[in-house]
Amino acid sequence: MCVVYLLSEQTKLRQVGGRFLLEKKGKRQASIPMDEVECVIQGKAAEITTPAIYELLARGVCIFYVDGRGRLLGQLGQFASSNLSWERSRIQYDTFRDSQRQVELTREIVRLKMNGQIELLRSYAKSKKDLELAYLADEVRKYRKKVAVTSAIEELRGLEGMASRRYFEAFPIIIDSKLWDWNGRNRRPPEDPVNALLSYGYAFLEREVRLAILGARLDVRMGFLHSNNGRKDSLVYDLMEPFRQLVIDRLVLKAVNRGQFHPEDFSYDDVLGCRLSEKAREGWISYYETYMQRSCSAYQGLAPREWIRSWVRQFADELFRNAASAV
Repeated sequence: MCVVYLLSEQTKLRQVGGRFLLEKKGKRQASIPMDEVECVIQGKAAEITTPAIYELLARGVCIFYVDGRGRLLGQLGQFASSNLSWERSRIQYDTFRDSQRQVELTREIVRLKMNGQIELLRSYAKSKKDLELAYLADEVRKYRKKVAVTSAIEELRGLEGMASRRYFEAFPIIIDSKLWDWNGRNRRPPEDPVNALLSYGYAFLEREVRLAILGARLDVRMGFLHSNNGRKDSLVYDLMEPFRQLVIDRLVLKAVNRGQFHPEDFSYDDVLGCRLSEKAREGWISYYETYMQRSCSAYQGLAPREWIRSWVRQFADELFRNAASAV
C-alpha cells in the first residue's frame, strides 16, 4: 500500500484503465495500481481529475487537503474499513465523559508521552556520553512520578507541559548548535529550521493517527485530553501524544544530525515563518515514507506506520471491552 503525495505545482493524478497515473508538468512520474493506493494528500497547486476522485471514493480512499505547512484543511471520503456505528459513538462518548475514566486515560497518555521523552533523551545521553542529557531525562522522570498520583486533568496537563519544556532544553545538545539555531520550541509560525521540521512532521503524524483512528472505527471528534470544543478533532490530538517523540522527534533529529537537510533548504517569511523549500519537501516525503515503512526493533519489530495502527486498534479494543464489562 502507498500514500500518494500531490504537493508540487502542475502535479496531476488521473485514472487510466485500472491504474492511477501521477504526472508532473505533463510528464509521467508513476503508474500505480488502484488497489495499492491507501490515501492521497493534495496541496492547492495540484490536481485530481474527476474520474480519479470518483474511483478513489468508491474504493474508500481518503483525500486529505493540506496547506503549505502540511496542516490538514479538510478531508474527502472515508477510510475503507471505517464503519462507525451510532452505538460505538455512544459508548465512546459515555466513556470519555466519565470523570474517572477521563483521568485514567489522560494519565496514561501523559505517562506514555513522558516515556518517549525519557527514552529519546537517555538514548542520546548514552551515544553522546553527555551528563546533561542524562540529568534532563531524570527531570522528566520526576514529572512522570507525579503523574501516577495526580487525579486532576488540569494538573496532568500542567505536568505534561513542564516535562516538555525540560525535554526541549536538550535539543541544543543533541543537534549541532553551530549549524542549527534553537531557542526553544516555537510554532505558528515556526521560527527556525528544526522547529519547521518538527511542525511539518507533526502534520504528517496527524494524518497517520487520523487514518489509524478511522480504521479502528473510533469517532475522531470525541477526545478526553484535549478540549471537545468542535474546532478540532480532539481524539486525533489525544492519540498523537505517545508518538511525537518516538516517531517524529526521533526522525527529525536523525535527519538533521545525519545531514539529510541543511540550513539552505529553508526560507523565511514574515507571515509564514520558516519553511522548507519545495525540493526539500520532496526530500522529506521520500525520507519520511522510507522510515515509516521500514521495520524496526524500536517499534516492536513493526514499521512505525503499522506500530501506530496496531497501538490505536488495541486502544479501541480495550476501550470497548472495558465498556462491555461495566454493563
